[in-house]
Amino acid sequence: MAFHLNIDLTFRLPEPKMPTIEAEYDRLWQFANVLKRVNLPVEEWYPAAPTEQASLLNPAFDSNGPTTAAIVMAKNSELSNGASVRSLGVWNGVEGEGGAAFSDLQGVNSLCSVTLQVQGVAGFQDSTTVVDVISDAVRIWSASSVQVGPFKYFSQQQVFETRPGAGWMLYLPRVLTAQQVPEARDLIPVMDGNQQKGTIIVSVVDEPFSAGNSEHVKIANAIEVRLVDQDLLPLFTEL
Repeated sequence: MAFHLNIDLTFRLPEPKMPTIEAEYDRLWQFANVLKRVNLPVEEWYPAAPTEQASLLNPAFDSNGPTTAAIVMAKNSELSNGASVRSLGVWNGVEGEGGAAFSDLQGVNSLCSVTLQVQGVAGFQDSTTVVDVISDAVRIWSASSVQVGPFKYFSQQQVFETRPGAGWMLYLPRVLTAQQVPEARDLIPVMDGNQQKGTIIVSVVDEPFSAGNSEHVKIANAIEVRLVDQDLLPLFTEL
C-alpha cells in the first residue's frame, strides 16, 4: 500500500492585513528549503497554473528565493486578486508515487492554514525527520497547531471533528508532560531560543502511522480524549 501523509498547519496573520505576495511566497520558499532533508530539491517545485504544462515551464524557487516568474504568475492568478483571502501553492511535478504539493490559505481576521500532501516520499516515513520538518514549519508560520497523518484518519477516524486530530503527530503551542498525556509514545519540545514554545505529541515512534492499523488509531484517539478531558485540545475556532 502506498504511503500517504498530510501535514496540516494553522496560524493567524500577525497584523489585520494581507502580507505581500513576495513575503508570502518567501515563507513557502523557506519551507521548501526545509523539505530538502527529505530529498525534495528546492529547485524542483513548480507554481500553480491553469494547466500542468504551464506550471512546469518555470520553477517556483531557486537558491535565492521565489523566482520572478512565480511571483508574476501569483499576481496574475485569480486566487491572488481577493483583498482579504489568498491561496498560493506549489508541487514537485510528480503525479502519484513520489508526488508532493503544499499550499497556503490566508485570510484577514480568520484562521490561516498550510497543507503539505505527499505520496510515497520515503523521507517522510522516518519519525525523527518528520519532527524536524514540523519544528521548522512551526517557526516559519508561528503555528497554532500542526496535525500529521494520513488524510483518512482526519476525515473519518479522529474523535473530535471540530478540534485538531492527534494522528501520527500533533503540535500544540503549550508545554505538555508525560503525566498529562501518558498515551503518547514521545513528547518533543519545540524551542524558541532557550524557551519552550510548544510540544509535538507523537503517537507512534517505530513505524509510520497507518489509518489501517487499529492499534495506531486507538492510541491517537486516546490521546485526543485525554487532551480534551484536561481542556488541552482547543477547538479550531479557538486557535
